Amino acid sequence: MIPPEPGGPWPCVVIGGGAAGLLAGIFASRGGAPALVLETRKSPGAKIRVSGGARCNLLPSEIAPEDFHTRGSTNVVRNVLQSWPLAEVRRFFEQELGIALKVEETGKVFPVSDDPREVVLGLLGALADAGGILVGSARVATLQRQGPDGPFEMQLEDGRIVRARRVCLATGGLSLPKTGSDGRGFLFASSLGHSILPLRPALVPLLALEPEWATLAGISLVARADVLRGDKRVDSRQGDFLFTHKGFSGPVVLDVSWHFTGETSADARLAMAWLGDGAPDWEALLSRGGRQTLGGTLREHLPRRLVHVLLARAGLEPEGALAGLSREGRKRLVRELSQCELKLAGDEGYRTAEVTDGGVPLAELRTQTLESRNVPGLHFAGEIVDVCGRIGGYNFLWAWVSGRKAGTAIASANRQ
Repeated sequence: MIPPEPGGPWPCVVIGGGAAGLLAGIFASRGGAPALVLETRKSPGAKIRVSGGARCNLLPSEIAPEDFHTRGSTNVVRNVLQSWPLAEVRRFFEQELGIALKVEETGKVFPVSDDPREVVLGLLGALADAGGILVGSARVATLQRQGPDGPFEMQLEDGRIVRARRVCLATGGLSLPKTGSDGRGFLFASSLGHSILPLRPALVPLLALEPEWATLAGISLVARADVLRGDKRVDSRQGDFLFTHKGFSGPVVLDVSWHFTGETSADARLAMAWLGDGAPDWEALLSRGGRQTLGGTLREHLPRRLVHVLLARAGLEPEGALAGLSREGRKRLVRELSQCELKLAGDEGYRTAEVTDGGVPLAELRTQTLESRNVPGLHFAGEIVDVCGRIGGYNFLWAWVSGRKAGTAIASANRQ
């Protein structure tokens, strides 16, 4: 049930009860602008509960500028993130919410409990303690402004009307629609005069064009992914790689996947270096001669099924003698081992994508407040903004920081 308006429009209404929306509601309420957080689903924080294999990878342990992608200004992204440094974000969860955290070998930060409910309950407790209110099963159908300086008016799908002096759109994107993401925040922003940069799935598994890769489903190994445009390498990541029944996944693939979705994917190519920096010198290994077979030599380093596929792609037999390998054959095989080009048939789409790339342009927002330059009183936070982080808690970091920044700005404006 939505409580009656406190003597007029709500000081702050946050549309979306995910990571960014809960932080916006907490910090707006703490600053004296009691927030009403409207969540589409019955329970908030759906993406929090399913992230990190349902263990909640809520932060990275370190960050660098190249960990985030935007079509706008990277300086703006950096300035927003620096407004609440990573160490302070971690202290918020550990000291203010009382959630013990751990850093795993991958550099990802999880609750010690591995229980995402602890994170959601901690955030809901902080919201309630600050005087904010969350209402579930409250799907906003329309968002309008009542005159140039008037309040915002939201009509819910069940007919209820909510008014607010300031609104924060924290509706997420289109990724993982089972968590409630339906893209309507982009429609609200567009209806109020914002442009929306082209949307595409990111951190998404890729589909294989060539059928032989399906025979390797379930194999996982370390690899380096190089993104090529023409003869130039434009991106490179190293990490765990996974063959699936449909194609390719694992953190290293997800991190570069945005290059292969949307309008810029046509001239991008994906080349893999199996074992990455830990690979032997393939050229030297294959040049040493000896009585061992090609298959036996490579199986000392790579999974058997992968060895057979790579040899077949190079036109070679596993039983072939290492000493009998021709110069041309060695050249073909080294290419498959260190520059293996994976032809792609697309991606798995928003159903499995962890985040949406694109959205509201940074250029249309004020850096210090994440307030619209076009519509005073309208703020944005989280995935709806054109900022996309790599896998490993980076998108949650953007959600926490941008939600806090929007909420703090709303509270400040309410005091003026």
